[in-house]
Amino acid sequence: MVALDDVVGLVAYSIAISIALASMTGNFQAQNVLRPIIMNLFAFALGGVFGLILKFLLHKRSTDNRLIVSIALLFAFCGICALMGVSSLLGCMSMSMIYINTSDDERLFKQLNYFSPPLLLLFFVRSGLNFDLGAIFSSSDHIGSASLLAVGVVYFVTRILGKYSGAFLGCLLAGKNKKVRNNLGLALIPQAGVAIGLAAMGARTLGGAMGDALETIILASSVLYELIGPACAKLSLYLSGSYSNRLDDIVTETVKCDEHEPENEVERLIRQIKAIQKELPAHNDPFLEDEQAYDEAAYEHYALTGYPQVSYQNTRRKADIWTL
Repeated sequence: MVALDDVVGLVAYSIAISIALASMTGNFQAQNVLRPIIMNLFAFALGGVFGLILKFLLHKRSTDNRLIVSIALLFAFCGICALMGVSSLLGCMSMSMIYINTSDDERLFKQLNYFSPPLLLLFFVRSGLNFDLGAIFSSSDHIGSASLLAVGVVYFVTRILGKYSGAFLGCLLAGKNKKVRNNLGLALIPQAGVAIGLAAMGARTLGGAMGDALETIILASSVLYELIGPACAKLSLYLSGSYSNRLDDIVTETVKCDEHEPENEVERLIRQIKAIQKELPAHNDPFLEDEQAYDEAAYEHYALTGYPQVSYQNTRRKADIWTL
């Protein structure tokens, strides 16, 4: 659902930015709106072709070459999109979608995901450098006759109302119960990632004071959304009955006790905890899946370069001993 939401958002962004550019230049024509949509559809199709190429190139490749080829194809595709003047986000989603559905190779995604946090950190740091906090409260910065602060407040409230009403109508169509229908919208308040990326793209496309104002409003709103979003999401889960602070509401398994030996509060608590443990999935591995996939690739590489005595399983056993 999140990926589908991003796809719709990217298409809507291409329409909105084309309308904004046409309004700024005063040359509003139907082709100016249709052209970005066609270009994004072309990028989407091209991303699918790159996904098939990736599957072909990774067939029977060594582990280190898999990472090199993957990153090289990503850079090549992003470069083509830059030459076309279209966002690479939608095409990259298509590329990964086609690859995973044709190869079923989840290991590559775990390997790439393991070293992605520093890149994501750079992305947010770069976005923060363009955040002009003083412009929001400045009396000289305006969009038309409205101040940036007024526009930001309207955007902040409008997005929350849109998310809440959309979630409400979706739950109503899906036949969800009243608690979920009335509280799901609160869980959709957090915002980051694609929205910040599109704000940066919009600022580059519009340019000048208008582009800076757009990015400032989105970044300021994103900060507020991330401050109140997690609390609202947890409140949504609690009010909808998705979790409870009472063990009696969580435990579904009932155990009959001996009538001659009534259980005390401690025994009842132990029984409830054991019932919860039976429902939880087994997790005896202290390593994350991303880290495990990355380590397996590293040890396979060592074995291919002349160190067959090094194995992932032996190192895992040593790590388990150290953990104990």
